[in-house]
Amino acid sequence: MPNIAGLLILVSSLFSACTSLKSSQKSGEINHLKLLSEYVIPFNYQFNKTTVGGLSGIDFNPEKNEYYFISDDRSNKNPARFYTAQIVITNDKIDTVIFLKSTFLKDKFGNTYPNSAQDPAHTPDPEALRYDRSNHTFIWSSEGERIVTSQKTVLENPVVTIINPQGNFIDTFQLPSQLIMSAQDRGPRQNGVFEGLTFMNDYKSLLVSVETPLLQDGPAAGPGDSSAIIRMIKYNIESRK
Repeated sequence: MPNIAGLLILVSSLFSACTSLKSSQKSGEINHLKLLSEYVIPFNYQFNKTTVGGLSGIDFNPEKNEYYFISDDRSNKNPARFYTAQIVITNDKIDTVIFLKSTFLKDKFGNTYPNSAQDPAHTPDPEALRYDRSNHTFIWSSEGERIVTSQKTVLENPVVTIINPQGNFIDTFQLPSQLIMSAQDRGPRQNGVFEGLTFMNDYKSLLVSVETPLLQDGPAAGPGDSSAIIRMIKYNIESRK
């Protein structure tokens, strides 16, 4: 997804959803969502010598009352990173967002990630971030890169990575063969791979959404009807498979 310098936070709708959930626990369904508030972070907002923007994923740690935002900046403005913040809610409205910390993501060698001018084959495209309350780690996803032109070919596989709270690399999940980037007409499309993450089964499983149809699955999504399929991957977190 493209970078957005100002984040439109729809967090308060979750609070409305919780209210609906309480009233519909017997049926096990959420009846409706209602937008209660929004908060726009100013364009080019600076925090801890970084530009806050392109915030693509959010998760909550109730033990510390902290929110975590991942930026989809491909290390262009600053190295790939996530932010820790508090969101102050007053009378069902977002009063303010207080940024507390910025954390750079690290590769398996302990280095921050390069941008596309420095090393296009190892530049991340961060999209989603989840906090694992069972072991106090984070899992984040990158869409990788696929550029196939007559001038150059850049193939970087999408990846789901486990890190510690300091952003240090722990491990990655096994990539299914269908999700390997290829210069041929198969595999993921550019900027259309690992867009969302969520936990299942008390943090024993992880669901990963693939944003657009793979090249072998049919045409890209558009404004009209589409017959192509969208994939989700279910991982076993312990085995990483």
